[in-house]
Amino acid sequence: MTNPFMGIVSDIKLIAMDFDGVLSDGGIYIDSKGNEMKRFDVKDGMGIKLLQANGFHIALISGSKSNTIHERANSLKIDIVLKGVENKLFAINKVQKELNIIPQQTIFLGDDVNDLLVLPAVKMFLTPANAHPACIKNAYWTGSLKGGEGFIREFTDLFLLALNINPLLPFETCNN
Repeated sequence: MTNPFMGIVSDIKLIAMDFDGVLSDGGIYIDSKGNEMKRFDVKDGMGIKLLQANGFHIALISGSKSNTIHERANSLKIDIVLKGVENKLFAINKVQKELNIIPQQTIFLGDDVNDLLVLPAVKMFLTPANAHPACIKNAYWTGSLKGGEGFIREFTDLFLLALNINPLLPFETCNN
């Protein structure tokens, strides 16, 4: 398999992503008391930690207002969290301005049509295997794994390998 990121990602500094359908599996579980729960894959969490350990900024940009977003972000030590976002282009432009990062230094992972707004502001738009067809059509790369089921780790491994960083080496970390 050819690495789709080989030779073109050395300038990347920011990896931004949607939450539901990318970091989570997109399912929303609500109990009889109205408490919301979402499902995550620990391999995706490890992928984010590997990206952070190698100096990349991670941003979560979500249309959802769920408290679960901050809970998961805190457990992964993600500092840049924007939730309840209606226009993701405005949101990613704000993050880029605060970090002094340009579109050519930005990747966005998204899965539905509200994520497509970021296209003018990113070098690459990436999607999980179960993304909406409009996202897949506009994606630079579509993973073989679904959102919340290892997609972020799949991307991380290929991305780091393209930078000659081995993501398969033992890595010390703990979960909150």
